[in-house]
Amino acid sequence: MKFWAVLTLFASARGAVVATDSPASVIGRANPYVAPFQTTVHPFGSPPANICAYESGPQKAENAIVLIAGRGGGPHTMSVANEISKALLSAPELGYSLFEVRMRSSLGTYGSFGTAEDIEDISALVEYLRKLGREKIVLLGHSTGCQDIIKYSMLKDKVPSVDGFILQGPISDREAFEHVLVKRDEMDSYHKALEYAKLAAHDAQYRAGDDILGWMPRWFMPEVIRNTPFTISRFHSLLNVGGGDDLFSSDLSSKAVSKVWTSLAKPAMVLHSGKDELVPDFVNKEELISEWKAAAGSKVSDLSGVIPDADHVISESGPAAWFCDRVVKFLQAL
Repeated sequence: MKFWAVLTLFASARGAVVATDSPASVIGRANPYVAPFQTTVHPFGSPPANICAYESGPQKAENAIVLIAGRGGGPHTMSVANEISKALLSAPELGYSLFEVRMRSSLGTYGSFGTAEDIEDISALVEYLRKLGREKIVLLGHSTGCQDIIKYSMLKDKVPSVDGFILQGPISDREAFEHVLVKRDEMDSYHKALEYAKLAAHDAQYRAGDDILGWMPRWFMPEVIRNTPFTISRFHSLLNVGGGDDLFSSDLSSKAVSKVWTSLAKPAMVLHSGKDELVPDFVNKEELISEWKAAAGSKVSDLSGVIPDADHVISESGPAAWFCDRVVKFLQAL
């Protein structure tokens, strides 16, 4: 009885339908890529005491790949993470295990914290992994996690060194909101919110030592993020033209593109999703990656490209297998 009560609560929280047959079939229908799995929890010394990373894959691995989820994501929110773990288990000669990091900005608090806090949390995890004796460390950013990777690389002289980067789904949050996520009848209010944040950012320049203060008014916010608290700073950085996290938009100047991609200090692989529902139709992902590769030079791997038929989170098995194969090949080349 206790088992089924817990299962009912779990499934309800995930929006699943609870059946009255075997547990395996219930889990399979709730999500074909979710099944029980084991993980090792690693608390590590970032400023909040409860920050953890979750390790899966080969035991006693000498190397680590760190998955940094995107906006609203966190550990165990992407089915492809399980597929990466399986791929690493199938290639034990690589010596990598997967760490899914829970940061201050993970899950529902992504509007309250920005890349500065993310970099602190990632740096603390990298330091922890070095103390464990991990020889090679690769950061794998998904979606907004790709901004973290670029910012981490830009701060290369101030953060612990890593050995490589993988950027998957490096979308423009600005373009996604403007052209996909915000409803047409919300656009006037949304543009007022952008202007409100922009003016606050401009005003903050004249307050020595001040960050952008305060929170975005809820009535300004589009429905897709209305129930998520957002600091003015985070909102402006993610969604305004020229914001601190506006790194992957298709309309960036060549100077801005160069600033982003020449910052890479280590080898990187960049992979867009072929059918990413958060990328506007007018964006040519192949041309965009070619432009980024040209700016970065030899730092961006020739394995970079577009994952065929993949949605934003690579939820289907075929694209996930293609992606994992590229990940393994990239790790082999390091």
